[in-house]
Amino acid sequence: MGTSAQDPAGHGQGWRRPGQGPPAASEQGQPGPPGSPYAAPPPPPRKRGKGCLTCGIAAAVGAVLVLVVIVVLVVSVGGSDGGKDESGGSGPSGTPSASAGKGRITKEMYDRVRTGMTEREVTAITGPCESSAEDEVAGVRGKVLTCRGAAAFSAATFTFSDGRLAAKGQVGLGGDAARKGSMTKEKYDRLRTGMSLAEALAVAGACEKDSDTDVAGSSATGYTCTSADGLGSASLVFADGKLAAKAQTGLE
Repeated sequence: MGTSAQDPAGHGQGWRRPGQGPPAASEQGQPGPPGSPYAAPPPPPRKRGKGCLTCGIAAAVGAVLVLVVIVVLVVSVGGSDGGKDESGGSGPSGTPSASAGKGRITKEMYDRVRTGMTEREVTAITGPCESSAEDEVAGVRGKVLTCRGAAAFSAATFTFSDGRLAAKGQVGLGGDAARKGSMTKEKYDRLRTGMSLAEALAVAGACEKDSDTDVAGSSATGYTCTSADGLGSASLVFADGKLAAKAQTGLE
């Protein structure tokens, strides 16, 4: 078919003379040929959702910190029930055995326990411990064992996730020497989140490591730094080797 006088260039439907205006309403919605001034505009570019590169990391670290806090709280409560070693028993070569203090845990036993162990492996080292909490959340089975310490006012807790040790914490197992540090309010104020473990301890002075956590590939450790008079203390939590949280009580 040849072109008409009204359509000398053969544009087809949708063609208009210059100045003739846009197509009628009945013709709208039908795109003109490519290059036509009335060709349908291209669809707007789709907006791509912004990715969250740190959400997973933040969630993992948050879970670690929450678990550390739970461990420390449970240990602190359990520590008040601790008692002195009534038997003074020891294993071969003078090392404390699982039966020392009628099954009460010592610092040496505590240090031998590692995250990832099963409950049976843990209690083979510590001796009998009490189940202080047990629950299942989102399909994950959790259990907390509390072990009374051989020293006065001492205890340890072990938190299991799906049968494997995810966190451990202790209070008082280091004895009186661990309760007397050099922490002050001035030192505490100099501590900044993001410091490495070495940097923070260089400021804080002698501190006692009281918790270890390993969850979803992220690790955390907790330290307690006491004042010289033993009345004040600071709690420091390190996530993957960096200071992530701090708290203090009674420091002057």
